[in-house]
Amino acid sequence: MFKLLVVDDEAIEREALKFIVGNSDLEISEVMEAANGEEALLVAEEFDPDIVTLDIMMPGLNGIEAGRILRERKPEIKIIFVTAYDSLEYTHEAIKIGVEEFIVKPGSNENTLEVLRCCIVELREELQKKRQRELLEGKIKQISGYLKNEFVNSIVNGEIDEHQATEYLEFMLDEFVEGFGAVVEIDFSESSTISHINRTMIRKRFAQQLSALLDKNINFMMNQVKDTIYILVFGYSPGMRSHYIRLIEDEIQMIGEDLNEQLAVKLYYGFGDKYNQISQLWKSFAQAKGAARNMQLSIMENSGGSSISANNLEITENELWHSIFNDMEEVVIQKANNILDNIIFASNDMKEAKLKLYEFFILMSRYLNKESQLKHAVPEDVFEDLKNIESMGEARKYIHGYLYEILRALKEQRSSKTHDIMDKAIEFVHKNYCENLTLEAVAYEIGFSTYYFGKLFKKTYGVSFTDYLTSYRIEQAKKLLSSDPLLTVKGVTYRVGFMDPNYFTRVFKKSEGLTPTEYRTNFLQDYNY
Repeated sequence: MFKLLVVDDEAIEREALKFIVGNSDLEISEVMEAANGEEALLVAEEFDPDIVTLDIMMPGLNGIEAGRILRERKPEIKIIFVTAYDSLEYTHEAIKIGVEEFIVKPGSNENTLEVLRCCIVELREELQKKRQRELLEGKIKQISGYLKNEFVNSIVNGEIDEHQATEYLEFMLDEFVEGFGAVVEIDFSESSTISHINRTMIRKRFAQQLSALLDKNINFMMNQVKDTIYILVFGYSPGMRSHYIRLIEDEIQMIGEDLNEQLAVKLYYGFGDKYNQISQLWKSFAQAKGAARNMQLSIMENSGGSSISANNLEITENELWHSIFNDMEEVVIQKANNILDNIIFASNDMKEAKLKLYEFFILMSRYLNKESQLKHAVPEDVFEDLKNIESMGEARKYIHGYLYEILRALKEQRSSKTHDIMDKAIEFVHKNYCENLTLEAVAYEIGFSTYYFGKLFKKTYGVSFTDYLTSYRIEQAKKLLSSDPLLTVKGVTYRVGFMDPNYFTRVFKKSEGLTPTEYRTNFLQDYNY
């Protein structure tokens, strides 16, 4: 519903227009009136009308001047001029203001209502466009935020090359000359009473506060991964890096004091060197993360703490072995990431880093062979694999995949129920093959990860899950084709879990050398003989 302001120095004209509107079906919920231009401006400031009818010839501030001021205050307002003279005298000024229509007094009720109705239609259309625009802007902002998060994450993990980075920045209308990484670690170690939900809320609130404060002075992108916040700072003038570091430190310390005082939550932070190539910024983030850990170590040593090892927070191989054999998947990845960070710190380039990674795999192999009798604890082609790795992001993914495989292999080794579980999986497939069955659904049913279940299925049965499911569906289709001659091929398709008859026919022919129709025809001929 919309609001109307009626402005006329004659009370009878105001009352007449109010009466006409009040007895109509127009989408007008409120009507206010004013006797002159000055009063109209005062009423409009409080009332905020959507439509205003202005008598042109009023004492004092006339309708033209009042309309000009109202338009400046609220550009989207609809202005209708009312005049007792059918004259073009004011047309030029009215057009400059952007008048919607003229009503010549005395005008018919029908004409007055039609003019108001046209204004309402325009207001509705404009409101709809505004909502669509706001919705689109919201979606763009959401997508932009997601892209920024992914961009920073790719840089931190060393998964982006210079060409990709340039394309992204061109898309986001940002320029890059040089930049550096900053890392903030949120430490809940002294806040054991804080629930998981509250920790999540604290992380989110801190990130939002920090982002809002930095947004006033710094060009940056931010990404948060659990208790770690990564900040990419760029777009600053040469020589201003130290200034921006002080700004970020001030903001972190200000928020950190409140968190520590209220919730016993501590913040540790660090900054990396500047780089003029985005593909090299992962080094800056690694340096920043190391600086944050060193800050934590220094503070705890000064306060007499002893919970951190004396080797500057380096996660030793023994600690990694412990987490592997205790099936602590999240901890394993965390410790592996720290080992990888330490390798980065100790390496001058990727070639040296690869050699240190190879040494790491050799140590892993020796320990796992000794403690678990796992054969092939290290991939046979690990050296060749490492040679093909070109970034720290690829190295991180490779190590993660390797460790996940080790954890799954240990689980399998420890479990004497593997075959029972796989029998359960087969039983589930046989019962549900006619549905839209997926590897993920079966893995979930038996409590395995998709990756591990796929590997274990192929190892157990010698074929992939998809090939087994397809083969079983084909066998069921053959039974239906031979037992029910009235059932169409399309009907068979859906009965055995395929979604597309054309695809089913291609798969069937590839398996049996015949189309479903040919298979049925041959079967019926053989049967009749």
